[in-house]
Amino acid sequence: MTIAAFRALLDEIDTQGGPEAARTNRLHLPDEGTEPVNTTVHAAQAANSDQLPVGKLLAWGDAHLDPEIQDQAARARAALVGLRQRYAADQELTAITTEAEQLEKRLAELRAREQELAPAKKPRKKTPLDYDAGVVRAWAREQGVACPERGRVPKAVLEAWRESLPQSA
Repeated sequence: MTIAAFRALLDEIDTQGGPEAARTNRLHLPDEGTEPVNTTVHAAQAANSDQLPVGKLLAWGDAHLDPEIQDQAARARAALVGLRQRYAADQELTAITTEAEQLEKRLAELRAREQELAPAKKPRKKTPLDYDAGVVRAWAREQGVACPERGRVPKAVLEAWRESLPQSA
């Protein structure tokens, strides 16, 4: 981890509660399997310096007599916890996205196959009306019979209209 990146992480910890917030949630990080951190700051000394695992470096910072070093260790611990959590979340999100894409592709394949296998739907034939809806509605208005201006003419209105027609012998 570069010094600039580490400082950026420490600044972020400061914005989220600082060393006190980090101290209240201390985690003991394992010494194995962690990325080594360079213990020197000067670039000329970096080539000759020993590499310390993060866990050992944090333990050294926690045990240090200087409160500022202790604060840095607490902020670094909190930063590492946050990074690990975000890394795990990003890994899970990537897996979810990949699986969702695969499922969407498979669903599209299944729908296409379903369309191939399904029998063709015949269009419904509309039954022609044996009356003119406009004439029936006009009659209903004249007679004071309730009839909607749109849609199907109600059966009761049709029956009343038909009864009002002169009977042919």
